[in-house]
This record gives sequence, C-alpha cells and structure tokens, in this order.
Amino acid sequence: MSTAPDPIEDEAADARPRLSRKGWAWVIAGLIALTGVTAWIGLAMANDPVRWQDVGFSIASPTEVDVTFEVYFYDDEPVTCYLHAMNVQYAEVGVAEVDIDPADGVQQRITVPIATVEQPNTALVRGCGPQQ
Repeated sequence: MSTAPDPIEDEAADARPRLSRKGWAWVIAGLIALTGVTAWIGLAMANDPVRWQDVGFSIASPTEVDVTFEVYFYDDEPVTCYLHAMNVQYAEVGVAEVDIDPADGVQQRITVPIATVEQPNTALVRGCGPQQ
C-alpha cells in the first residue's frame, strides 16, 4: 500500500528561497571584499613603528601624577609619547610629552611625572608616534 505525498510537507520543503548563480556570485564577491578590507586594516596596523600599553599611575601630590607605561619598538626611529592626566569629570588637567629612543631597548618601561593644575583622577598615554 502506498501513500500519496502530503501537499503540506512539499510546500514546507520548498519554503526556503534558493540563491541563484547571480546571488551566489554576489555573496562570494562580498566575502572576498570583506577579507581584503580586513587584511588591509591588519597590514596598516602592523606598520606602526611603536606600540604602547598603560601600566598604571600614582598620584604624587594634588599637582603631580606619575604615569607608568611600556613601549615596544618595531623600528629604529625615536618616538614621542603624549601623556595626559584627567580629573573626575574627564577634563584634562595636565599634559606631558616624552621622547623615547629605541637605543635603550626595544621594550621599555617608563615612568614620567605630569604636572597638573588640580587633583588628577587618572593618567594615560594618549598616543605615541614618530618624532617630528
């Protein structure tokens, strides 16, 4: 005894739309473009001559804070790091620049004092780049 196919099951099986060849071509082209953009961003970041990481800070007085950070060199060029101290409202209350020479090592831990105009709440490295 054979049973006839259920028309509801046939409709459910064909409910998902299928991609045409043109649709698949667009999906593949999109994935290739996404991979290319990701690789381009990664290579652009890999070309940075220096990388830094905040380690910490200590408040020496209401008008001075010491910031400690690490610098990792990927190039033989000296860099300038820009530091800033902020208060509770995230207003900048002190800034400093420090020149760092890679001749002292490709990885360095540096502590720099920052003079402030009021009690700081935090101190960070804003960025490091080639000397100008």
